[in-house]
Amino acid sequence: MADLLTGLDGTTPLDLETLTRAAAAGLAGEPNIPAVTGVAIVDGTENRFPTSHSALLSLSSDGGSEPHLVFLKKVTAAAMAHKPWPDRRRTLAYIRTELRVYEEFGATLLERGVPLPKPRLLISQLDALGGTEVASPPGDEPSEEALRECGALLFLEPVGAGYEQGSPLAPERAAVALAAVANLHAASWEDRELLGRAADRLQRHGGAYNLSIRNPAELTKIRANWESFVATFTAHDPELFSQPGMLTLGERLERWAPWVAAQLDAEPTDAHATLVHGDFKAMNVFLPAEGSGEKAVLIDFASTGVGYGMADVAMHLNHAILPEDMAGGGEERLLDGYLAALKTARGPGAAEYPRELALRHYRLGCVDYGRFVVGRFWSAGKTTPDSFAAKAASPNSGLWNRRVDAALAFAARINRYLAVFEAEGAGP
Repeated sequence: MADLLTGLDGTTPLDLETLTRAAAAGLAGEPNIPAVTGVAIVDGTENRFPTSHSALLSLSSDGGSEPHLVFLKKVTAAAMAHKPWPDRRRTLAYIRTELRVYEEFGATLLERGVPLPKPRLLISQLDALGGTEVASPPGDEPSEEALRECGALLFLEPVGAGYEQGSPLAPERAAVALAAVANLHAASWEDRELLGRAADRLQRHGGAYNLSIRNPAELTKIRANWESFVATFTAHDPELFSQPGMLTLGERLERWAPWVAAQLDAEPTDAHATLVHGDFKAMNVFLPAEGSGEKAVLIDFASTGVGYGMADVAMHLNHAILPEDMAGGGEERLLDGYLAALKTARGPGAAEYPRELALRHYRLGCVDYGRFVVGRFWSAGKTTPDSFAAKAASPNSGLWNRRVDAALAFAARINRYLAVFEAEGAGP
């Protein structure tokens, strides 16, 4: 779509000087390339979502040199003019977080071995947002003039050839993805100075589904959504729904949600605190060719902030791993693989992340993620086998929204882990 190649106002074409700067490799410095004379969107790379627009660009120059490739991600207020201001503000705050990851933390993370794209050129006009946090009050809607050029353009170094994205992931491929996010966690593990800056400049508590940034209406929908889910899917597995707690899971999730979320809201000075990716689904990691020895590359840092690394692991496994691969000890093997990768990335002599505590954080993450899924996605009357089938070929959707067996396995996991905390008697 041609409007990707316009500036923040959505109408003025991107000028060739800007594109020349974007073609320059590296984190900083003047470009040492011929001036760009033309731009084209590489076929098959364009993606337009409700909140963003992106593609791989081919930038050509005079003199017969090979085109320069650069990835562009664009988020603007103008493209979301039909949405209420609080929703637009939340989306703009996401892109501000991602921009700040690249601009203020990218060099450090790259130096510490975190696999992420290098920023080529970052352009933003986000003053209309006001406060620094995603969850800060949206305030009055800015004027049309203030929003006319509000947004950001992120020109990033493209991920090289030979990498792939996809979902579901086989366990051995998921292990590669988990090793990549373990590198991110290791690079910021208990680094109070870095985490303090992250808490101030990024999302205060990391996670796309963190309760502090979600619409409060999602909590009020949990019970009705779950009751509808039970009515729709009991016939698919009557034995599952006869298990203790399954029929009342909606009420229990609603009641326990604030306590569970609070257990995962790490402070920069807390033991085991780290920088979490926050939206660690399969499509937010590029996997290298098998046997290449390369690391997977993480992308999309719009929900990055301070947290516990197991929250990333909980989202990833429940989003992209088939239920048969989680069963029979598969879930534990993947968790132990992550812990081993984290230990290796942190290096000799690093303090342990005790396995029992890590598993506790993982279980909390599963329940917290479950609260988000039930309240946000499993809408009453709309979540059916047919709705899952319609999304079956969509790798960006969680398996819990694409396959009946995956949804039922996830529901069982939420129930099982929530029961662990209920048995402790320490919650609400």
